[in-house]
Amino acid sequence: MLSVNGITKYYDKNNGIRDIYFSCKNGEATAIIGPNGVGKTTLLKIIAGVLRADEGSVLIDNSNTAEYENRKQIGYMPDKMELASGLTVNNFLNMVCDYKYGGQFKEEMKQAVSEFGLTAYLNKSFHKLSMGNQRKTAIIAAFLGFPPLIILDEPTNGVDTSGIIALKQTIKSAKALGSIVLVSSHILDFASGISDSGIFLKNGRIAAIEKDSRKLEEKYQSLYMNNKTCFSGMQAIQHHSDSADK
Repeated sequence: MLSVNGITKYYDKNNGIRDIYFSCKNGEATAIIGPNGVGKTTLLKIIAGVLRADEGSVLIDNSNTAEYENRKQIGYMPDKMELASGLTVNNFLNMVCDYKYGGQFKEEMKQAVSEFGLTAYLNKSFHKLSMGNQRKTAIIAAFLGFPPLIILDEPTNGVDTSGIIALKQTIKSAKALGSIVLVSSHILDFASGISDSGIFLKNGRIAAIEKDSRKLEEKYQSLYMNNKTCFSGMQAIQHHSDSADK
């Protein structure tokens, strides 16, 4: 079980995320949703243990994610991947297997490389890959061994359709094996398709938790758009209809 307890992190005196509380059960996927700048990436970094909170704690199966020795329980795909320029896809993924898991999961790694269409790029330097293939590599690294907690920050950015299908299938497998999956995404159709619930951030706090993943778009509109887009669309339709009548 994942337990997020009162996470607070200030960027400056007036801005940051505050008093974030929620929990997730094993085998659940949760979408972290909100416009740019609401703190999604900061929250995920803290949950992953790569950024220290000013207050609060994050526990995965009663282990604090801020403690280095618990990193093996977490698969984390950041919003930006920065690797040494000479490191190839094969180097990077084998390094994750060796240093994080003591050489385990190399056969699983090869299978994932095939499923995500990266076989032809194994010996290519990471910095020479397209953004989509960089993100596919990071996705594979996050899912290696299907750890108890898997965190994906905007995983679909730049990823082609076949990669997104492979990602959906991999998330499904992770859930079946009991992993908790946290995903931030601006693509609400994708978030609805893979998640069991959605957590909406606004002004640095949780504005709502939607337990019905089919209603994520409806909740987004009510929280951030005040139905302006819907009304604008209706006005355009009405204007077109009036013009046709004339």
